[in-house]
Amino acid sequence: MKNKLKIYSVLLAVAFLAELLDINSLLEHKTVIYEDTGKEEKALTIGPLPKECTARTIKAVDGMLALMKPYRPFEVNVKSCRFGREKYLGYNAGEKSCVMHIKKAEVMIPTEREYVPTLKYIQIINIILQGVFALFIIVIGWNLIVSVYKGEVFVANVARQVELVGGLICGMSLVNITYGYISSIILKKLIDLSYLNISWDYGNNGIYLILGLTLMVTSQIILRGKELQDEQELTI
Repeated sequence: MKNKLKIYSVLLAVAFLAELLDINSLLEHKTVIYEDTGKEEKALTIGPLPKECTARTIKAVDGMLALMKPYRPFEVNVKSCRFGREKYLGYNAGEKSCVMHIKKAEVMIPTEREYVPTLKYIQIINIILQGVFALFIIVIGWNLIVSVYKGEVFVANVARQVELVGGLICGMSLVNITYGYISSIILKKLIDLSYLNISWDYGNNGIYLILGLTLMVTSQIILRGKELQDEQELTI
């Protein structure tokens, strides 16, 4: 028990320090420096569908209408590229001008492209795993609430349930972090966002990891409390 308490405490301290230092910024892919090559094919534009995304064109009342190929939407974490000194990604609109810092973008990628099915299956697996973790957390959490309501606080069974819930929360966070990292690598192979750099962002998973580890530490404290209670009863 003492060894577990030490291990969980060290892991909690590491997770807390990583969140405090914003480890995401240290581990994410290196920010791309944008270089103006003069090639229009890599520019963000407002206009007709790119030919690589066009399935066919049909006649419409006001001319020809391009139909997009079957696609799958993905939410992407992005960061603006570095443009050099005194260059920014912005929107010129007179008094309403602004500098843009885009963090998320939804992209529609044709399903015929390589790696899109793989990314889809990874996404489905992640959703299933998150659902399984959530189901177990709800069931065990409910049993834990019932036990506490009955006054069974310093009981070994309660400590095990707290430890298990904490472990499940940590597992859910780690699975989600892994999914985000793998997805960012695959998306880099699929698309080029020109002025935007696809980045890895684990979002709130660091906080959930800290929560899970806190519960695991708490479980060992409960067990220690149970031991001290038993020793006190034997002494009396």
